[in-house]
Amino acid sequence: MIFDFLRGKIEVFSEKYSYSPGEIIRGRVFVDLKKPIKAKQLKIGFYGVKIFTERIQTQKGIQTKTRSEFIHKFEIPLDGEKGYQKGEYFFEIKIPENIQVEPKKPKEGIFSILLKGAQVLSEAAGITSRTKWYLEATLEIPMAFDIKKKVSINIV
Repeated sequence: MIFDFLRGKIEVFSEKYSYSPGEIIRGRVFVDLKKPIKAKQLKIGFYGVKIFTERIQTQKGIQTKTRSEFIHKFEIPLDGEKGYQKGEYFFEIKIPENIQVEPKKPKEGIFSILLKGAQVLSEAAGITSRTKWYLEATLEIPMAFDIKKKVSINIV
């Protein structure tokens, strides 16, 4: 949130930022608040969001509509209800073997030509999509805005 700097901050660090299905994401969450805050819990989430962009020809010209949907959502608590001020919390999250990843693009040959042709047809239809993967630490504060930190990662 915009006012988090007044209350303090949360930082998320992982060992690396590119992973493959089946790997384990290892990392740390740092909580550094200016004064103690009573919170419901501290959690870390691993999320995948598919973002669809559609280009539509209207009387006013080309308009773009974007929508998104979760394709993966996994959350684990790092600590429970208590007063938080400063702390370091370690986490491990296993990426499922069967997680949906973007197809790898072939470098050369007939498959590359076919893939490029399919992409051109999809874009001509006006719909494109991409997947965004990220970790998000959340300090859930009752009757106030939560303090959050999001970090993008790659799943290849």
